[in-house]
Amino acid sequence: MVESGYKWREVEVSTMFIGQYRHNLDEKNRLIIPAKFRSMLGDNAVMTIGNDQCIAIYAQSEWNKLQEKLLTYNSNSSDARKQIRMIAGNATEANCDSQGRVILPQNLLEHSDIIKEIVLVGNLNHIEIWAKEKWEKYYDFASKNFDETSEKLL
Repeated sequence: MVESGYKWREVEVSTMFIGQYRHNLDEKNRLIIPAKFRSMLGDNAVMTIGNDQCIAIYAQSEWNKLQEKLLTYNSNSSDARKQIRMIAGNATEANCDSQGRVILPQNLLEHSDIIKEIVLVGNLNHIEIWAKEKWEKYYDFASKNFDETSEKLL
């Protein structure tokens, strides 16, 4: 199906991240990843900065697709170089310990303004980690504009 010049990929629905979970960082900047998300992330996940000041976590297969897309950008474009540097330069492994926790690095915490309370949001092919206050503000705005946005996109 082609809509507005974008072709939707066929993806197995069982591998999509959906839902919201609320957690707190511990004193060592560790976050518990919900079991359902952990099983879909696998052993070699990658986290980096995400849009709208969140942190994005990708399973290795999705991270590989993102890297391939970034490599198609025109290296003569300053916007392309900036985007690649921000995404790749802030990327780090996101492997869970035996208790399902992942350490959020300081640079990503600063980017996202996360201090303690967190909302994990499934965003189909990746997970987003938001500061609770930022998520609530974003969600309030997005929900008020949901119908208008739907009309534009669907």
